[in-house]
Amino acid sequence: MSQAEPVVAVTGLEGRDNPYPGISIARALRAARGREVKLVGFSYEPTLTGNLRSDLFDRVYTTPLPGDPAATLLRRILEIHAEFPIDVLIPALDSELALFSAHRARLLEHGIRLVVPSPEAVKARYKQRLFEWARGHSISSPRTEVVTKPETFWEQESWGFPCFLKGPLADAIRVRSVSEAIAVHHRLVARWGYPVLAQEPVIGTEVDVCAVVAPGGKTAGAICIRKTVLSRAGKGIGAEVLDCPEALEAAEHMIAALDWEGPLEVEMIREASSGRFFLLEVNARFPAWIGMCPPTGLNLPDLLLRIALDEPVASTHRAKAGTRFLRGSRTTISDIGRLGTLLSTGRLIHEGSE
Repeated sequence: MSQAEPVVAVTGLEGRDNPYPGISIARALRAARGREVKLVGFSYEPTLTGNLRSDLFDRVYTTPLPGDPAATLLRRILEIHAEFPIDVLIPALDSELALFSAHRARLLEHGIRLVVPSPEAVKARYKQRLFEWARGHSISSPRTEVVTKPETFWEQESWGFPCFLKGPLADAIRVRSVSEAIAVHHRLVARWGYPVLAQEPVIGTEVDVCAVVAPGGKTAGAICIRKTVLSRAGKGIGAEVLDCPEALEAAEHMIAALDWEGPLEVEMIREASSGRFFLLEVNARFPAWIGMCPPTGLNLPDLLLRIALDEPVASTHRAKAGTRFLRGSRTTISDIGRLGTLLSTGRLIHEGSE
């Protein structure tokens, strides 16, 4: 059922060196609906760059950190909902998804809709489980193993260099020696915690597929890209939309095996020698590059919103191949009083939004 001005809450408002997807999701929704949608930002830190984006968000509320107790976060969301009723919540961080998946029914009782996978599907794509899961579903994936003791792990004859070390939530760093591996291991633990995983490299071309999966497991729309420009940290800051039916078919097989619902990003690499697609990661949310999708003709965040609101979903078009993006920086000017308001009240209402 269509609503004139649905209220949509979005998390993940950081937009600096390693941007979160929330700002891009909001940009895509604004492109689709203009001011006929109310966008509410959930921000766990008052200085996140998206907080002051009055062009995107009508309101911003501070919320607890993703790692805080579930009861604390849910209580805060329901406080906000009582003040400004929310129709749809779009989580944008991997670290939030398990909580929202587990408490989806409770939020729906209060009128807050989410399109998210089951707790079982969320767990299956954890990095430390993904290799065994893929093998059990006849899906190619690079050998991956938890590194418990970095000082002795590399004594195994089955592991050599180069390889990748990965954090539990983010980061994949190429290492070429034992000393480098030990240093990177400690750095990943300090930033992301345990476990740290070693992954064998696959020589080939990496492609990413972002998809929206409707309830029942049907993929409603998907975009395939190839990253063309990487930052020093290895993050994609430039990419191109590909016309690659084989990649979309491979991703569709993986998505069906996961029994997914909601947005996700499937990271794969096409092995140069065999042409096979190897599953690298499954990110359980929209990627940060999703803001590029409106010009491709396939606006995935708006497609997700249509599904959540039970609006008609037309047959989706293919994304326009050759569309490219290059991420830049943006300076937002604001008054110190705006930050003070958010700090003191936990709420910021942008002028002209009401």
